[in-house]
Amino acid sequence: MRVSRLLVAAALAALTLVGLPAVPAAAVTGGAGCRLVSVPVDVAGRSLTLRGTLCRPAGPVPGTVQVLLAGATFNQVYWLTPATADARPYVTAMTDAGYAVLALDRPGSGLSDRAPADALTLGSEVEAVHQVVARLRAGAVDGTAYRRVVGVGHSFGASVLITDAARHADLDAVVATGFVHSVGPRLDALNAALVPAAGDPVLGVTRPPAGYLTTAPGSRAGLFLDASGAAPAMSPVIELTKSTMTTGEQATIAEAGDPAISAAVRAPVFLAVGEHDDLFCNGLYLQCTDAAAVKAWESWFWAPGAGPATFVLPGAGHALNLHRNAPALFAAVRAWLAGLPG
Repeated sequence: MRVSRLLVAAALAALTLVGLPAVPAAAVTGGAGCRLVSVPVDVAGRSLTLRGTLCRPAGPVPGTVQVLLAGATFNQVYWLTPATADARPYVTAMTDAGYAVLALDRPGSGLSDRAPADALTLGSEVEAVHQVVARLRAGAVDGTAYRRVVGVGHSFGASVLITDAARHADLDAVVATGFVHSVGPRLDALNAALVPAAGDPVLGVTRPPAGYLTTAPGSRAGLFLDASGAAPAMSPVIELTKSTMTTGEQATIAEAGDPAISAAVRAPVFLAVGEHDDLFCNGLYLQCTDAAAVKAWESWFWAPGAGPATFVLPGAGHALNLHRNAPALFAAVRAWLAGLPG
């Protein structure tokens, strides 16, 4: 597919141009225990193929796979990008810890097939992910029938996984980053920065359909990064590796904030936010000063006794993985997962 080749080439060129290491390149091209996989799904009555990068550690086949979903206007590259030239991206940090990981492009984003914009909603993407989880458990993705499936999401990706856990109870655990039941002072700026992707200098060449949106050129660093917490190279990286969201997603993105959704989740949940995530924190209700403050607020929205573990990454903005101290987040996720029963 010509669009797929263009997106891969653009992602690798962006990472190379700013001097970041070749770990993401190896992952995207299938080296070092990683390969591209394709997963057929039905999305709102349409047959689509979702694509992602599946990585496994050396040695025995792991029993647990993490399904990674990035947020709106991001794609699988988010999980493959190291925060600095000498750091490991999330994918490598988890395979080194013995997990299999599938960095999956949501429908309509990255390398996955597109559908009409209004067909791609929170609900339809939940159903698509539910099908992917079933295939992973059945051994229909890479030949391994995984015993445990953990959903790891960022922002809108976290919304999809939390809603899937509530509706289908098919995840053994959920790690939700950049997700809280709150609104921050910069959210209006994000909404104002969304423009048609067809006219974007990076994404226009892929000919996005009507209703596909992205962020206006030059806006991403101010929206998603903390200037003091991210490497200078990260600003051009997230501009050159940007992806799309749809009007259907935009219209339904707030549905995951319904307390009835989180209250229905029975799987263990780990919530992580950046201290300076002004898209969803630091507004009228929630100050993301520390994990205790987040836990006190979030306890209102989950089933009694089932409130999530919480973590705040100091000095980080909304895109937690892309800040210098992201390894602290990865270590916290590994420790939390290691402490779960089973």
